[in-house]
This record gives sequence, C-alpha cells and structure tokens, in this order.
Amino acid sequence: MKLLIDGRVLKHKKITGVERYVRELLTALNQGGVPYDLALPSSGNRYRQHIWEHTALSFRARQYDLLLSPGNIGPLWKPGRTKLVTIIHDLSFWYFPKSYSALFRGYYSLLIPRLFRISDAVLTPSRSEKEKMNERFPGARRKIHVVPGCLNEKFLSCRLQEEKEKLILLVGSLNWRKNYRGAMAAFCRIMERVPHRLVIAGGSDQIFKEDPQVRKLLVKIPKERIEFKGYLEEGELFELYRKAGLFVFPSFYEGFGFPPLEAMACGCPVIVSKISSLLEVCADAAHYVDPYDIGNIAEGMLRVLSDKDLRAALIQKGLERTRLFSGEQMVSALLKVFGEVLSDETG
Repeated sequence: MKLLIDGRVLKHKKITGVERYVRELLTALNQGGVPYDLALPSSGNRYRQHIWEHTALSFRARQYDLLLSPGNIGPLWKPGRTKLVTIIHDLSFWYFPKSYSALFRGYYSLLIPRLFRISDAVLTPSRSEKEKMNERFPGARRKIHVVPGCLNEKFLSCRLQEEKEKLILLVGSLNWRKNYRGAMAAFCRIMERVPHRLVIAGGSDQIFKEDPQVRKLLVKIPKERIEFKGYLEEGELFELYRKAGLFVFPSFYEGFGFPPLEAMACGCPVIVSKISSLLEVCADAAHYVDPYDIGNIAEGMLRVLSDKDLRAALIQKGLERTRLFSGEQMVSALLKVFGEVLSDETG
C-alpha cells in the first residue's frame, strides 16, 4: 500500500485537539512500522495552505493508492483512482455556530457535505459523533468509521505528583462551546469555601476582555484567585496537569476530548459535562455535571475537592482508563479501514 498523508494542520503554529490527534497518529504509525509519505504545504499562510490542499495535494496523490486527510477537511477533488480517506473530527460548527466566524462556517458548510460524497471513508474519533454524522448524512452511513485518538507516550508514562497544588484547571480553545463562563461562574460560588485558584489555559485571554458576562464575573473573583495562561506549549501544559488538584471540563459539545484524558494520565481527578462523547471517552473515570446548570457544576467541584475517597477513586479509574487509548490500538483501527477501502473496487 502506497500511503500519502495530508500534513496541512502540522504547519499550524498552535497545537489544539485536531493537531494533537494528527501528530499522535503519525507517531503511532511510525512506531507501528507503517510506511507513508507526508505531504506538507510550503506556505505558512493558512489560506494558501487550503488552496494547496485542493490543488497540488490532489495532483501529487495520484501516484499513491490512498490519500489520508486527517485534519477535518480534504481536497475538493478526488485524486484520480486514488482512494480518499478523510478524518472529520466533529460537526460543532453546525451545532454551535456562534463559536465560529461566518467565513469559517460558510467554508465548512460547503466543503464537508462534498467530502462525505467523494471520500471512500470518513473517520471520526467517537461513536457519538458518528451517530450525528449518520443523522446529517444518511447516504454516507456505510462510509463512516470510528477511530479514537491516542495519548502521547509522555502522558501514558507520566510520573505522578503526590502533593497536588490548590489549583483548579480548565484547558481548551477559548470559544463559547467550551463553557469557560460556566466554570468561572461555578468557581464564584465555591471560592469562599476552598483555597484553590482557577487556572484557565488555551488560546488568548483577549476573549475574556471582550465578553461582557466574563467581565462581570471577573469583578467578583479576586485577581489572586484566577489566572489566564493563554496558549501553552505541551511541556508547560503537562506540568500544569501534574500540579492540578482538580480538572474541570464543562464543555457543551465535543467530538472526542483530549484534555480530560491527559489530566487523568497525570493523576488529576476530572469533572466533565454529561454529554454523549465525554460519557463515551471517560466512562466511569470522571465525575459528571450538567454544563447548563451552574449550581450543578459548583456542587461537583466542591464534592470532588472535599471527598478524599471520591478523589482517590477517580484518580485510579482515570489511570486505568487512559491505557485504552494507545497508539497500537489506533493504528489497528486505522489499518482495518484502509484494508476495507482498498479492497472495495466500486469506490
């Protein structure tokens, strides 16, 4: 099998969930001894990178048996007889449109339906996301497969820090669907009862300056009790996970959700939203809350912080849970799909 992988997202300066998924996928393929060539755009400009994906990439892919586009989109044109496998991580731009710009929504709304038509297979990281895709694109049901992400070996072999700091951590790109407002509002309700600081990592803190609801919350929270870290490199984020006494992830919508798993791997008890994808990913290794109920989030935070036995149980279950997300399992699932696609001559 001659495999070409679209590496467009690897040119992005910041590593978020999609970029992390792709990077760990390549690491897993390398460790599994799976040969492939990696195609990268020469330009650092995102708009030119998209043009490259729809032109030069398709032309080069004609020399291969299979093209894998793992970064949420793929080429507009199927490259000749080459099989096309696209990884679409989620459809959040349809369900939470105000989290994205009008240009982003317009581009994805045109491109995603076409990819479901021309791809020989569409992969997504969770069963819950597959169900959403089946509902929206019923004609593509047989093409849609689940290939969960895998954790970096650094997290899977993390040396645990026994003495945790008085720190509640929230990690994620700072857009509305991540529910950073809910986490802050919940912290406001418990901060007189716990000594912890709330630390928010991900993206720019500019969004907090522009959000009037957040500005009202910041008036209530003393400056020494909240910190915005902005975007962090993986090493810095890794250390935060190790130090944190509690990880909170009250997101409204996720296709998969790397941060809770990363926190679990570092021995941090985890609170997440009771939504289908996170129930699937975290199973019984997390404490669940209603992301639309500030009181419920606050109660969950207070309970996990105050209940030593619950905290210990969540930490142990979390460590066990993360072992299921290995690179070996990811490669096995991926190669199974590749085999099915290459054996189907009708595509």
